[in-house]
Amino acid sequence: MKKILGYFKKNKVRKALALTVCFSLIRLLAGLLVYVAAAGHSSTVRSVYTEKIFPFITAPMKFIASLVPFSVGETLLIAAVGLSLAGLVFCFARWIYLAAKKKKGTKGFLRLLAAVIALAILVGGNFFIYGGLNYRSLTFKEVTGLETSAVDTEELQQLCLLLGKKATEARKAVAKNENGVASDPRSYEELLKLSPSGFANAAKEFSCLEGTLVGPKPAFLSEIMSYEQIAGIFPIVYTESIVNVNSPVYDTPFTACHELAHQLGFMQEDEANFIGYLAAVNSDDPLYVYSGYYNGFSYAMNQLYSYDRDRWSAVWSDPGIDAEGISNDMRNANSVWDAYRKKAPVVSKVSEAVNDTYLKANDIPDGTHSYGRMVDLMLAYYKSSIQ
Repeated sequence: MKKILGYFKKNKVRKALALTVCFSLIRLLAGLLVYVAAAGHSSTVRSVYTEKIFPFITAPMKFIASLVPFSVGETLLIAAVGLSLAGLVFCFARWIYLAAKKKKGTKGFLRLLAAVIALAILVGGNFFIYGGLNYRSLTFKEVTGLETSAVDTEELQQLCLLLGKKATEARKAVAKNENGVASDPRSYEELLKLSPSGFANAAKEFSCLEGTLVGPKPAFLSEIMSYEQIAGIFPIVYTESIVNVNSPVYDTPFTACHELAHQLGFMQEDEANFIGYLAAVNSDDPLYVYSGYYNGFSYAMNQLYSYDRDRWSAVWSDPGIDAEGISNDMRNANSVWDAYRKKAPVVSKVSEAVNDTYLKANDIPDGTHSYGRMVDLMLAYYKSSIQ
């Protein structure tokens, strides 16, 4: 042990790396321990962490994010990767140079490896501190008392009719391009800044939706996200919402509001979808309203199709629904995502598998299929509002 300690004491760089690795490891293990211990104590997690600690510790990140128009998290990621690659090239060049001089040159590689490991452990610890614990918190259903039940196909059909008519009405106020597809002349930056506004109106009904929110940032890596079939992300290790700007513009508001739901501590994907829907349809912006109803209608119709295709056809045939316009938007959205999927099918499958595994590891048994459970919440909300 003395020899090991002596080895690190002899060199300031080694000492700094050793201390960083130790600190990061202790931090990671402590976070993991709290995460495991929090299972079954969702009320305590909600009252202590989600409502008090989480808003406080994420405030500095939100403040920084509010000052700049770009994604700070992505910038840090790109910088870390760039510096790591630059360090690798430097170490390799140094190793060749020292080899030519018949000297050992492995220390540079070892230091770089130690630095990368320290950074990885540090970032891993961030998961538990900056939001991962919210997976152990009360869900939106538990906070609001919204009760879901087994799907009744007649009620589901009525929900689809309601959402379809709402989407039809909202679509009238949205611009269209030369192909008749919903569009908007504003930049993604302008659109994303509007995302928190709908939450203020939705919070009048559900007070748990109150909170400080910072609009999502356009992703630098939108092209990569498109190949991965990802519309938006909330990287818990750095609490900032990021949206893929390659996705159809009429999908963007719903996605933005979904990612903001995570900023409020709601991590379940079906609930983030439902909250995103609520915030979007409660917005004063026409595109947001259409985006909310369009996505709600799409999810509900997909579920109705799996239960009863005759009822599904009946909804599309209803004269109060702009079947041609809405389906035109759906086909356009599918073509956008399909184009990327066909170019890199392996990347798409791996990305979905990783996301599915991540969700299951955080106590969401049905993984990526959980997104569609927002329909159960919409049905519960629909039934509670007409009682």
